[in-house]
Amino acid sequence: MNILASYNWIKEYLKTTATPEEFSREMSLKSMSVESIEYLKEKFDKIVIGEVKELKAHPGADRLKIAITDIGGRDVEIVCGGQNLCSTMKVVVALPGSKVRWHGQGDLIELNETQVRGVTSYGMICAPSELGFEKVACQDGDIWDLSGLVEAKAGTAFIEAMNMDDVILDIEVTSNRVDSMSIIGLAREGGVVTDGVFSFEASPDIIPGLGKELSVTVEAQDLCPRYMAVVIDGIKVGPSPLWLQNKLLLSGHRPINNIVDITNYVLHEYSQPLHAFDYQNLEGRSIIVRRAKNGEKIAALDEKTYELTENQLVIADASRPVAVAGVMGGEMAGTHNNTTTIVFESATFNPVSVRRTSRALNLFSDSQLLFEKGLSTELAKLALKHAVELTLEIAGGQVASPVYDVKEQEYSPLEFSWDPQKTKEIMGVDLSNEEMKKILEKLGFVLARTDGKYKVTVPFWRDHDIEGEIDFTEEIARVYGYHNIPISLPNQEPPTMFGDQDLIWESRTKNVFSSQGYTEFYGYSFVSAHDLERYDLDPQDAVALFNPLSSDLTHMRTSLIPSVLKDIEANQGETPFGQVFELQRVYQKREDDLPKEETRLVFGVFGVKDAQTSYLRQKGMLMLWAKSVGLELKFERLEDDVYWHPTRSAFVMYKGRKVGTIGQVANQYQQAFKVERPVILVDIDFEVLVNDMKVKRHYDPIPEFPAIIRDVAVEVNKKLEFESIWSKLINMDQLLEEVSLKDVYQGDKIDLDKKSITLSLTIRSKEKTLSSDEADAVVEKISRVLVDQMGGQVR
Repeated sequence: MNILASYNWIKEYLKTTATPEEFSREMSLKSMSVESIEYLKEKFDKIVIGEVKELKAHPGADRLKIAITDIGGRDVEIVCGGQNLCSTMKVVVALPGSKVRWHGQGDLIELNETQVRGVTSYGMICAPSELGFEKVACQDGDIWDLSGLVEAKAGTAFIEAMNMDDVILDIEVTSNRVDSMSIIGLAREGGVVTDGVFSFEASPDIIPGLGKELSVTVEAQDLCPRYMAVVIDGIKVGPSPLWLQNKLLLSGHRPINNIVDITNYVLHEYSQPLHAFDYQNLEGRSIIVRRAKNGEKIAALDEKTYELTENQLVIADASRPVAVAGVMGGEMAGTHNNTTTIVFESATFNPVSVRRTSRALNLFSDSQLLFEKGLSTELAKLALKHAVELTLEIAGGQVASPVYDVKEQEYSPLEFSWDPQKTKEIMGVDLSNEEMKKILEKLGFVLARTDGKYKVTVPFWRDHDIEGEIDFTEEIARVYGYHNIPISLPNQEPPTMFGDQDLIWESRTKNVFSSQGYTEFYGYSFVSAHDLERYDLDPQDAVALFNPLSSDLTHMRTSLIPSVLKDIEANQGETPFGQVFELQRVYQKREDDLPKEETRLVFGVFGVKDAQTSYLRQKGMLMLWAKSVGLELKFERLEDDVYWHPTRSAFVMYKGRKVGTIGQVANQYQQAFKVERPVILVDIDFEVLVNDMKVKRHYDPIPEFPAIIRDVAVEVNKKLEFESIWSKLINMDQLLEEVSLKDVYQGDKIDLDKKSITLSLTIRSKEKTLSSDEADAVVEKISRVLVDQMGGQVR
């Protein structure tokens, strides 16, 4: 998860002399990766505050106006189409030489003084999106009205007027470190890696008040281990002050009103989501945290209505849900301009429950992303205190109720033992105990010495991340710097590549196909019902996903072939011809049990012009692979199978058992997947064969004596397979070394039920050079067998 972090905001909690580049380098090496650094002073160079003095009609365009604009001691003409533009308005002016996004779209473009419908325009009056602030509330076609927001005079630099002279860091935070998905968390990490001083002072405790009744009940404490709430009365909802709006904009949030903005501000600063309810819209003046009722509905803040189930947690009043717990608030109880009394909620929800609910409803939010990663119950109180403090400062009012705090149990910090010697052995670095102890303490851990080891107390902000003693070694190693750990060769035998034999053979198989120019397909284990039906597979026979990622990924695949055909369909436009393979699992449905996983191998070629030749080549590839894994495969004719071409297909046999199929995909399925040219595929049950795979290594000396190669053309029944001929002839004579198929012919002067085949015979003796007569004798012997035993006619 990435977080946009203002370096100025980080430095409110971190005293450091590190430049943004130094901070980013140390963070990337020892903590969270900083992916980009954006200097706002450079970004908004030559962008100033302007004041519109007069508006004139554009002589060549009804929708455009000519704004006489003061840009600081100088009035210029700027052509603008802003629908809300009026005189005396303070606006943002991008001068020639500045860079903006035209209508908020595409890449940055540099402005020049230019002619717009015959009128010279000196720069551009900007909408928020053209400056990169898409989340500023602004109607389409309107420009950014700063009249009530800034007091700066015309000509003042935009970043100065908006107090935005800052550096924005785009930081990738690993999913287990939810504490660092906040400004405070990043400042704490920065203090450790840059040797700065992290300083945090919690807001004062909330002083309880009176005047507004509220009842808080948690019926599902297994899903809500802590729920806090407090009523604030007499507030005034309105726009947030400039400093607050700026921090939200630079963090990627949209300013809405001061109450909602405070919740987003605290979320970004503390990584604790909050929610504010309109007290007047809570029926029965009550909050009940409970499981939803089947079929219950809620209109959420995204203006959509969702139907709930009993597996989902909601925040309800006396009669209805007012929020989907941890995901999104409801529309009916949200704050608005007329709200004068609010209930602030700060809670901790079960991460699994939030994740399941979010995906079941297809409803996502910034809060949900944090809750589903696991937040500490101790964070709720800190965030609520700060939110109340900000509300009283910005929106006025007073606390009008006790602070409600319903806990499943009192908080008890995690404790683990730690042996410094083990850490040294694992890291391979001889750090002193004091050095390692200092690192852990700067990260917030509390250590107590016990019998040569330490008892380590985990700070609350890491209680969903630290799981055991080994994690302390990781913390010390990263802060010390992996790049500082010396490189040395191991003084023992290297481990084997894999411990699992199945993985060894899978790896060998992939290497074989890759070395022969095949491209590996590596797709999801999920397919759509439509893809199964296109291949005449019944979706009812496949495992249906309870919560699919999308409508195209609803079932576990029972065969690799539909996936391969779909991938060929997607790729044939860019790659008309290709050799591909996929070695992955398929899933067979079982009643009242998990699906049975089977490994299958599918490979082949698409976009072929000569199907017969391609079929034979894939057969050759199959034999090459079989030889590489020590298998002896045979083939058996396949008849009346709708999935395959009637004459270019066969069963693959191993020890008398059918273990796969080779063939040209039947035309109807090729058309179903909109594949333009023939596809030849081999589908192998890898699971059955893997236990018999072995490596055969033997040395065949180079023949001492030359071979004599003779061709024999024979006319045979067209249904007679070469496999039958080869097995009959190969052991007929000790001088016969090999029999191979050279040519097959059907046509003129050949009966319709016959075919002419040309066999190539390799004849060699291990003891001497053969004479022509000796080779002729072997050919004669072979010919008699072809005629007498196989009904052939030598040509």
